[in-house]
This record gives sequence, C-alpha cells and structure tokens, in this order.
Amino acid sequence: MTDRIHIHETVEKSQGRLQTRCLRASTSLNDYLDWLGVAQVIQYRYTDKNLKTGEETSKVHYGITSLSPEAASAEYLLALRRGHWSIENKSHWMRDTLLGEDASPVRCGAIPEVMAALRNTALSVFRFAGITRIADKMNISLQNLNSQLI
Repeated sequence: MTDRIHIHETVEKSQGRLQTRCLRASTSLNDYLDWLGVAQVIQYRYTDKNLKTGEETSKVHYGITSLSPEAASAEYLLALRRGHWSIENKSHWMRDTLLGEDASPVRCGAIPEVMAALRNTALSVFRFAGITRIADKMNISLQNLNSQLI
C-alpha cells in the first residue's frame, strides 16, 4: 500500500522577489527508518527569484517529525517551519547582528547568560513600546548618544 504524499505550497511576491515554498509530507518511509517516534518524513523546497535580475536560488531540506498527518497537515508543518524563522529573525539575528553577541569577548562563568538576558530585555522593551523597526531606532539612539558624548 502506498501512502499519499501531502503537499502544500505558498507563493509570495514582495520587495521585487518571488518566493515559493513547498512542503511535502509522507508516512511512506516510516517502516524503513530506525528512528523512534517518526510519524512523517518531510521535504521542504524553497525558491527565491529576484524579479529585476532574474537570478534564482533554490534550497531543498529534508526532515522528520513525530507529528502524525492527522495532527499536522503539510500546510500546518509549513506554517511551523516559517514560525521558527520568525523567532530566528526576531531574536537571534537581532542579538547577533545588532547587539554584537557573537563578537562579545565575554566567555567566563555566568556572564554570557547574564548578557544574553540583558540583550533580550532590551529587545523586549523596544517591542513593548510598540517599536517594530528596532535596528533603525537603535541607530538613531546611538547617534544621539555619540553626539552627546562629543
């Protein structure tokens, strides 16, 4: 008996780009995998086309999940995957790029955890204040601080 492959695809056009995301989920390989709790195997395809230049990039990722097809359709799994990247973009990228976490020389004891908590608190304060373009706001704040110090 062959299991059906469940497919969900989204296409978004934004900022001069056409992005296509396709997730395929199947239970066909479950009996062949030596992985406790596997319920579905997934294939994720992402294509990003620059509409100005025509340049196109594609990525294919594979994965497994313990969520059954009844608990998680292909559409739901694609939404979960996108949700993960919103966390990455809202927190980790901001901490790494904007607040210089990766470049920090602090490596001893509990200090890295304390600094991470302070960075998260700073980002939370901006978000609580309703600021969505934190990078722009921080740049203005840093410029103001530098002009006051001079």
